Amino acid sequence: MAGTSGADASAHGRDWVVGPTSPPEQRQSAEAAEGAEQLGEDERLLIGTDLADNERARFTILERQTCFNLMSTRDIGRVAFTIEGDAAPTVLPVNYTLLNDTVIFRSTLAGTIMRYARGYAAFQVDHFDDERREGWSVLASGRCRWVRDSGELERIPQGRLPQPWVEGPRDQVLKITPARLTGREIHRS
Repeated sequence: MAGTSGADASAHGRDWVVGPTSPPEQRQSAEAAEGAEQLGEDERLLIGTDLADNERARFTILERQTCFNLMSTRDIGRVAFTIEGDAAPTVLPVNYTLLNDTVIFRSTLAGTIMRYARGYAAFQVDHFDDERREGWSVLASGRCRWVRDSGELERIPQGRLPQPWVEGPRDQVLKITPARLTGREIHRS
């Protein structure tokens, strides 16, 4: 209801949330495995996949530290965030580095990420082997913050800031501190 004031919303029995929402919490392992436990040992096929060699594929739910270990092997991921009024999240690729379990990446001051990703965002990294049909995917979500404090910037070791592939200045540093971190690995038996 565009144009409805807070007083009007309360009168209609609606409570509007103003300001940033709480960060997502880390899922417990039972929640992370929900759905995986429903499949029997012999039924963990990739449903809908046409496997010519008839080999079975399995997926494993990854531990938190394993997710961080895998994230540290890559340097490109995707930042996902919402733009008010859009029906779906915006997802953009970025060069990143993982430092002390924190995702660090750069943007331009007037860029879409700087305007909309600050607050809470998700970050996904994956690696797939198309030939073997194996791979992994990690999804982190948490607070995305603009790093402006010179002392905090100086604590990033020399040479550890990600080097963007695209041209133009990417001199603003952002970081996502994962509150929730989940990962899956698909592998052959």
